[in-house]
Amino acid sequence: MRNSNITKNRTRIALLLVLAAAISLAPACSTGAMAASGSYSINDVSGNYVDLADGFTVANGNPNNINNPVPFSFVGLVTFTPATGTFHADWIARQYGTNGEVFHDGTYTVDANGHGTMSWVSINGNAKHLDFYVVNGGAELKYINTDPPGTIVVSNSGTMTKQ
Repeated sequence: MRNSNITKNRTRIALLLVLAAAISLAPACSTGAMAASGSYSINDVSGNYVDLADGFTVANGNPNNINNPVPFSFVGLVTFTPATGTFHADWIARQYGTNGEVFHDGTYTVDANGHGTMSWVSINGNAKHLDFYVVNGGAELKYINTDPPGTIVVSNSGTMTKQ
C-alpha cells in the first residue's frame, strides 16, 4: 500500500513538470514572440486581403475645410505582391450617401518587428500613406492613416483580413 502512494505521487509530480514545461514554452511559440524576435519580412504580407475601415474626411473634398469633417467608410480587396513590394487596391467607398469605386497601385514595406507602410498617389495627386502592424502571423493587418498634412482624409483606421 505504501508503494502505491509513492507511485501516485511520482506520477502527479511528473504530470506537473510536463504541464509547467508546456506553459513555459507556449510564449515562445506565439505570434507575439515572433514579433519580439524580429522575424517579420515583406513575405509575411502577401496575397489577397479584404479591407474594412471607416473614418473622417474633409467636407466637399476641400483640404482647407478641416473643421467640418464628414464620416466615410469603405470595403475593398487589396492584393500584395512581395516579389515587387507592390500592392493593388480595389476599394468601394461611401461618403455623403454616395458610393464610389477607387483603384490604386502602390508600394509597401514590412520591418522586422512587424511594422509596415503602404504608399501611393491619390487620383488628385496627393501622397497617401498608411502605417500597419502584422497581426496573427500575417492573417490580419491593423492600420491607421498617416497621410502628410494637407491631404483629404482627416483620420481613418481599419483591418485587413487575409483571404
